[in-house]
Amino acid sequence: MRSSPVTVVQISSPSYTGTTWLCLLLGSHERAFTLGPPDRVWGLRDKNFEDACRVHGRDCPFWTGFARRYDPESNFYLQLAEHARRDIIVINNPTPAHEQAELRHPDLRIKPMRVVRDGRALACSFARHLKIDLHDAITQHVQTLFGHFPLEDDRDDLLFFRYEDFLAAQRRSLDRVGHFLGIEYPSDALEYWKFDHHITSGNAGTIALLKFFQGLPVPNFKDRAFYESQFEQMRQGQSAFDDQRWREELGRRELYFFDRFCGRGNAAWGYAPDAFTTQEREAFEAELEGRSTPPAPTPPPDSPLVDLLRKLGRRRRRLLAAAAGLWALSLAVTAAVVWMLTRGAA
Repeated sequence: MRSSPVTVVQISSPSYTGTTWLCLLLGSHERAFTLGPPDRVWGLRDKNFEDACRVHGRDCPFWTGFARRYDPESNFYLQLAEHARRDIIVINNPTPAHEQAELRHPDLRIKPMRVVRDGRALACSFARHLKIDLHDAITQHVQTLFGHFPLEDDRDDLLFFRYEDFLAAQRRSLDRVGHFLGIEYPSDALEYWKFDHHITSGNAGTIALLKFFQGLPVPNFKDRAFYESQFEQMRQGQSAFDDQRWREELGRRELYFFDRFCGRGNAAWGYAPDAFTTQEREAFEAELEGRSTPPAPTPPPDSPLVDLLRKLGRRRRRLLAAAAGLWALSLAVTAAVVWMLTRGAA
């Protein structure tokens, strides 16, 4: 049975930082339950949490049982902890509305963690998932992230990780989290697919490893081959989970674009910038200048007279021009006659 208060591990991170993997690792303990991003399941309250589980789908006995006992007038997390018989709930990136509604209860103890990832990897993921140009991914998405997730030292009330550091020392990093939470993770916690998870949202590839292990059907999804390969390597003990695909996806041109707009912010997170030759810099800067060429100025609107003439058509404009010419000629003849008469009278 759970103790009181319930601990909610609240992970904050940019999108595509590997938090689904991290959430599942942290939930691989007898006292912990991984929820993942909580807003999707929270939005299923009026639908009896139907199809909440991303592992077992509509056949999930855990969420079916929770739906039968859920009371909308009581705190969601306290009820979830009671039903799961766990006293630690792991979530990531809740919306402000969810925080205000559910995470302010006095019986909840919030333990915040902040995770960042090399901005070059984030740029690749944004471009890949949103199907946009890498330049747009850098300038429209990644460039704004650094100010929202400043690098901080660990404190009693905050744990800070870089994704790559966690990957490089997974057991030691997990022990840091355990010390932060007051628990000790089992020796096989890194093999998160062996544990009972009912995560409700997150990266489809990372969640698929749970299905591979349990022999559940896995619909085709993008990058499935990559995750199947990772799973086989991990099962055989050949390597730990590692997603560094961006190193093969980014060429010199793309790396320079990133450095140009995000190099300083990425360095503030502790990532060393790339080096470029003078020739590379000149060539890539010229391309950037071409991208930012200002559009031609919009001409001022036509006057009412010009607009009227355009609407008359070519034939009518010719007739009008001829009439105007005759009118001008008549004015000239009249002026000449008046001048001659005036002179004769004098």
